[in-house]
Amino acid sequence: MNLQMVLNPLARVLLIVGAALVVPLLWSLYLEDGMALIFLLTIAIFVATGLILLYFFPFRHQNQAIKPAEGYLIVTCSWIVVVLLGSLPFIFANVMDFGDAFFETMSGFTTTGASVLAEVEKLAPSLLIWRALTQWLGGMGIVVLFIALMVRFGSGLNRIFTAEAPGTTVEKLTPRLTDTAKSLWQIYLFFTLAQVLLLMVAGMTFFDALAHTFTSIATGGFSTKNAGIAFFADNLAVQLILILFMFFGGTNFALFYFYYKQKTLKVFWQSEEFKLYLKVIAIATLVVCAGLYFSGREVEGFLPVTALFQVVSVVTTTGYATVDYDLWPNLARNALFVLLFLGGSMGSTAGGIKMLRLLILLKVGLAEIFRFRHPTIVRTIKVNNERIDDRLVIHTFAFFFVYLLLVGLGTIVMSALGLDFESALSSVLACLGVIGPGFGTVGPAQNYAHLPLAGKYCLSLLMLLGRLEIFTILVLFYRKP
Repeated sequence: MNLQMVLNPLARVLLIVGAALVVPLLWSLYLEDGMALIFLLTIAIFVATGLILLYFFPFRHQNQAIKPAEGYLIVTCSWIVVVLLGSLPFIFANVMDFGDAFFETMSGFTTTGASVLAEVEKLAPSLLIWRALTQWLGGMGIVVLFIALMVRFGSGLNRIFTAEAPGTTVEKLTPRLTDTAKSLWQIYLFFTLAQVLLLMVAGMTFFDALAHTFTSIATGGFSTKNAGIAFFADNLAVQLILILFMFFGGTNFALFYFYYKQKTLKVFWQSEEFKLYLKVIAIATLVVCAGLYFSGREVEGFLPVTALFQVVSVVTTTGYATVDYDLWPNLARNALFVLLFLGGSMGSTAGGIKMLRLLILLKVGLAEIFRFRHPTIVRTIKVNNERIDDRLVIHTFAFFFVYLLLVGLGTIVMSALGLDFESALSSVLACLGVIGPGFGTVGPAQNYAHLPLAGKYCLSLLMLLGRLEIFTILVLFYRKP
């Protein structure tokens, strides 16, 4: 293991996040909310740590290849160190102890949206902007941002890119990986600017529009209000805008790139994953609407929009809630519970198992049924008219197995810490799937503050595993027999 190849990129990531901290610093200076010195100190720690690492571990060999294990370690260390240092503003401001600050910041950078805060509005505005900004940075990926800005690592960048977006996640859009990363961030920035403007037109203040844009296009779910996004439940325009951009956040960003290049919507209709994504949302919305309508129970807001909002929020792993769906009748409530297992598209800011993996599992299952009926006929598994490699099928089944194994183990741990079965299971699903709110004592009207410290650390680990899609971290513990 070459420490120079690991710590030098880590140092550069710290400098990038340190630069991002200028945003809440300027906000604090403008509003004079008393947090400026805290953000200056945090920036100094980020920058000093980065510069010290650069000094002791300079990058001397351009285009030196980064080994797979080094790529995985770079990404894992980057996320852990950024979360540790990113929690400092909450600690310095004396609004959280270390355990809560670590949990909140991990939830932010992994775009989970699980929170320990009951009184969000008590935080200084600049702290709320930093809290939202962590999700925006984590949405597209701080390491992908690093790749977009760095060219000196040459072919080694591919190892880092693959580590943060492993398996079937992201395809190269351009011949050069740095150009691919830049293209992804350009799309991300375009959606960010567009959503801020639309939310302001719909009636939000610039502060709320910026914070909720950071957390919706990133499918994160943090809010600036104690009531969460339910504060805007009476504003239909705001809800529709959030639905649209949560949907965009859960869509493979490569499709937007190809649409921009080809100027045709066919790129979306030709994607089987995108069509499955649409079908899941449509079917789940209809089921939720039926469950609410036939229950005879009064529903807050316009029923189709209320149902669609919660469905899109859960499928895209955003975690917003305009109503307490934990109180809904069983059919509607359980439909949302099932969605905790799914997730958005590959190459999106969403978490979960992802639609492409579900599509592959469905196709393999149907192929096996066909094989039993016609044992002499060989049926090829295809997605988008392209044959799926056997290695990809194996990876998909392995991911699904390990995902369910982690759900089971996590549920046992959380149950041992005192949670009832529903709360334990949904908290694990919500954190491993980077969704945020679950059901029971961690439902949309609750928070995670009541959990014991061990439970918060356990769920923080699951958030990181879910964000980095499990194998990036597990491979670091693999040793040849």
